Order: sequence, then structure tokens, then C-alpha cells
Amino acid sequence: MIKGFFKNGSPAISLKIEGNETELLLDTGFNGHLVLSNFMINKMKLKQMGFSDYMTASGEVKETNIYIAKLNLFDEEIEVPVLSTEGNFSLAGMDLFHNCRIIIERHNDLVEINKTKMSLEI
Repeated sequence: MIKGFFKNGSPAISLKIEGNETELLLDTGFNGHLVLSNFMINKMKLKQMGFSDYMTASGEVKETNIYIAKLNLFDEEIEVPVLSTEGNFSLAGMDLFHNCRIIIERHNDLVEINKTKMSLEI
């Protein structure tokens, strides 16, 4: 189980990416795996895989770089794609948790992610 928290009113979790403990906002509207700032990507020295277009929350289409990162999720090390952003934020998207049950109860200060299948298929 991953226990999260609320940061500035938004659900957040902490995950180990490339050996670095990283705070990520849990973004239920993001279909990808991870978004990390260019600063974090450079700090972790991630390997670039290519480019992709994505749509922002405001509906604007942007092009960004795609990287690959090793992530510790439920005591397993997996490789996941990472989109880069010039912003100063990190996001965990729904593709990362497609085999999970997510509970978000702001009024109870509860953010919880439970694995529902035996293996993670990314």
C-alpha cells in the first residue's frame, strides 16, 4: 500500500525514482505514467527515448521529450516512461496505477493506493 498526503489541497504521494525520493501530485486527469521537471530529469540523468505530443489541462497541445526511469512501486523496480515539463512540478498519472485501487478522501485527509493484481504490467 502507498499512503499519500495532501499538498496545497491536492493528493500527493512520494515514490523512489532512480533512487531519489520524489513527491508527485496524483493527477487523475493525466493518462500517462510520470511527468517530471527538466531540472529533476537532468539531476537523475535520465535517458531520452523520443518525443511526444500531449494536451495540457487547458486543452493546449505541446510537444515534449520522453525519458525512461526506474521506479520503485510496491517493492518492485520497474521502468516507466517520463514526460518532461519546464514547470516546477511532478505528476503521477493513471497509467502507473491501472492495476490499483485509489482512495482519495480529502475530508478525512486520506490518500491510499492499493495494488489489486499480483503483477504490475507496464
